[in-house]
Amino acid sequence: MCKSLKHHNYHLILIIILYILNVYGQYVPGNRYGHSAVFVRSEQRIYFIGGFKAKTYVPNPMSDVFYLNVNEFTDLTSQVNLPLTLFHVSELGGVNKDLIFTIGGVNLNDPETNHIYSLNTKTNELSVPIVQGKVPPTRTGMSSVIYEGKIYLFGGRASVNAFLYFNNFDIFDTINLNWQVGSLVNSPIARAFHSSTLVNGVIYYIGGTQINDYPPLTEIYQYDIVGNTWSLKKATAADPKFMPGSRACHTSILMHGKIVIYGGFFSSSDIQNNLPAKETIAMLDVNTLVWSIPEFDARVDNPIPKLALHTATVMGEIMYIAFGNFMDEPNGFDQTNKDIYLFFFGDPQIFSVSLSLIINSTNEAQPQIPTSTNTNINPQQPSSLSKVVIVGISIGSVSLVLTILSVLSIAHYKRTKKSKVQLGGVPNDPNSVEINDDKSHSEYQQQDPPTILTESP
Repeated sequence: MCKSLKHHNYHLILIIILYILNVYGQYVPGNRYGHSAVFVRSEQRIYFIGGFKAKTYVPNPMSDVFYLNVNEFTDLTSQVNLPLTLFHVSELGGVNKDLIFTIGGVNLNDPETNHIYSLNTKTNELSVPIVQGKVPPTRTGMSSVIYEGKIYLFGGRASVNAFLYFNNFDIFDTINLNWQVGSLVNSPIARAFHSSTLVNGVIYYIGGTQINDYPPLTEIYQYDIVGNTWSLKKATAADPKFMPGSRACHTSILMHGKIVIYGGFFSSSDIQNNLPAKETIAMLDVNTLVWSIPEFDARVDNPIPKLALHTATVMGEIMYIAFGNFMDEPNGFDQTNKDIYLFFFGDPQIFSVSLSLIINSTNEAQPQIPTSTNTNINPQQPSSLSKVVIVGISIGSVSLVLTILSVLSIAHYKRTKKSKVQLGGVPNDPNSVEINDDKSHSEYQQQDPPTILTESP
């Protein structure tokens, strides 16, 4: 069965082993929200840009830039020197797909700044390119996807006016460095804090807020890039009792032909505080437009935190949910999250684990060599007790890897068996859609709660 495992399973095991072997003394980022995240396939890294931590009425902005690879975080803040940027969007573009473009959001040092920043992932150099065309208004809460070198930005809200929403549809060409404008015929009305997901040249827009109104998730707007046309589709639920609720400040990614939304919050005029969205995680089948709730592996203690203002990034068959705000924490407390959660998508079940659990479990098990006044002990040689502890850690680590390997092996076997049955289906079915899971794209939303930037310290 091991020979039949896909490459991503080996990649997963490599991640776990390297975390176990190399977690000591590395850079550990702090909690944050309002950041962005981009997966760079060529480097096998997830870059995190900007965001800040805030206590009640006391903003504490950060302009961190760092990346996560298979075994550690690397801090680039001092090299990049990014201004205090938050609630922006970032995408990977350029001729060689090695430039991360950061657009919009808020620059706390200069709220009127509307620069586009370009980060070279090869040299870690930050620049402000010269761009042609009419510059769109500065705003937060936009959504973005990139397709053939062009970033498609829709919606948003003014950074200094919580009641000014936009339905602008702007296109930034990362190769020719110019602004363009997309069609607004049959587009949604002004909204912000929604999500957008690219599926075979079509952008799916889900959720968001429209000035104290949250559109239902039965409404799915689609934009056909090639045809430059908008359309509104109706989604249903496999079980009406589990229809995901309206939400804003959530994320969405594409996985196995389904759009996976995560987190977000909901509020109304008769609710004092924002509430976590109904059904933290849900999946929309892009063929049938039917919502369903994923099944988690009952053999694993799966953390599913109720977050908003986080990011979601895909690496292989793993979704990384990073940072954000805990929406089930009471107001007045620090709601910011400093952890990253890994969701492993199997068939039909998925399971999740926090990155801190992997690191902390390893740190707690790190052998402590006892001190002794016995001068006959050679300090360069570990004691017998230390050897036993080291062996125990090794056995435990291998057991962890084998357990996860077993889960993935079973999932892969079921998926392979299922796919063989489906090969006998009707060819050229006009109702089917061929899915191109573009895992190199990171779908995420970064938004600011209305009170953060408008209330006085």
